[in-house]
Amino acid sequence: MKRVGQEHPGLLKPQVHARPATIWQPIREDLPMSVHRTASTIPHALGDVPQAGHHAAVSHGRKCGRINLFSLVGLTLAGFAVVWTVVPGVGCEICGQPTLTLADRIGQSDLAVLARWVSARAEKGNQGAVSVFEVVDAAEGSSEVAEVGKTLTLPGFHGGEKGAFRLLTADIEEGNRIRWNEPLEITEACWKYAVEAPDPDTEWHERLVYYFQFLENPDVLIANDAHAEIVNAPTDDIARAATELGPDRIRRWLQSPRTPAVRKGAYWVLLGFCGDDGDADRLEADVQAESKTLRLGLQGQIFGYLQLTGERGLSLVVDRYFARPSDADATNELGDALKAVIWCHSNGNRRIPETSLQAALRPLYTHPAHGELVITTLARWKDWSMLDELVQKYGQPGFEAASTRRCIARYVAAATLDRPTEKKAPAPPHLAEAEKSLAQLKQRDPQLVDGAIKALQREAEEAAAATTD
Repeated sequence: MKRVGQEHPGLLKPQVHARPATIWQPIREDLPMSVHRTASTIPHALGDVPQAGHHAAVSHGRKCGRINLFSLVGLTLAGFAVVWTVVPGVGCEICGQPTLTLADRIGQSDLAVLARWVSARAEKGNQGAVSVFEVVDAAEGSSEVAEVGKTLTLPGFHGGEKGAFRLLTADIEEGNRIRWNEPLEITEACWKYAVEAPDPDTEWHERLVYYFQFLENPDVLIANDAHAEIVNAPTDDIARAATELGPDRIRRWLQSPRTPAVRKGAYWVLLGFCGDDGDADRLEADVQAESKTLRLGLQGQIFGYLQLTGERGLSLVVDRYFARPSDADATNELGDALKAVIWCHSNGNRRIPETSLQAALRPLYTHPAHGELVITTLARWKDWSMLDELVQKYGQPGFEAASTRRCIARYVAAATLDRPTEKKAPAPPHLAEAEKSLAQLKQRDPQLVDGAIKALQREAEEAAAATTD
């Protein structure tokens, strides 16, 4: 976090204000077809279509943005060769929902202190509501403003029990005004855990090794926060650090009835990176099992299974979930399996060849709930084998919705961009068909197709610019 003395010299009598804030607020997955957009996300180069496990960005550490998506990066649509690359999303999105952690909250604040609740007074007449806290400890740089043993009076009524601990964080604004965030219930042990954690700028491996120590900690606040840090970590870093944790503890947690179901998805992912054939057999039985109720963590379970089994496991997942999708829709198991398979493409041990992943997804392009995701994913993977079939389906029953037509148009337009950068290099086999198909679509649906092309160009340029920042 910032050092107050360095960033705000002469801070003696700050003005105090308060504002609401949230922590550990899950990012919603139940939003409609459009992709979540926030100020720190890169626009998706294929447009507003759903992505596997996509979440809104969660800012992290020193007020820097986290990007939680795959992005196709391009330059222009016509007259120039375009290089497309896949930018893997930060955060293990199949481990759980990204959340704001204690390290995030403290790292983004100018002040952070541990305090005891003393009293609170409701608004009365001309007197505004206030709450009083006693400072117990202060993070580095905060003691200049919040001395240990002194009291802080915050505007607003914040109830509590006398002596109960609260985490108080604040930002220092123009004119040395302190704007306090909503006090957060915390334990003394949780405060110690948070302030001793590696800095958010530290390499993920070191941070993960620290947080591994606190998974399933008896203090539920610590355990939840440590789990959230795993969810927020890049999947490849989790894979490299998993051996530090070892499979024995993970197996115990997965078998324990005390382990919350919401944490098991991350544990299955971890086990997929450090488990053995016995774990693969046990996971296989679970993956094959029929269920009429929602299974929390199924994405992580299937992903972990695929890390251990490779193509053999993919064949089982296809037979169990993809071959009879109507049976899997009631509890969204098809969606979970689809996201797990997609996540294998650019995360983990990459044991499954891209061609096998593409072949697994193609038959689902007609699915009413997941077809657009499949088409978009195949475009990101540069699988142009669906060009002719998609153009024939354009506007037909099941493909007449504007969002679906736009998705197909962007698939075809993206195919026209996948060409060599060298002028003398031979054109790839798909290019002539893609250009012909795009011209046909423009004749049939000029306004929508032109809009899709312009959006693709604009968003690709924005994505390219964002990767150079």
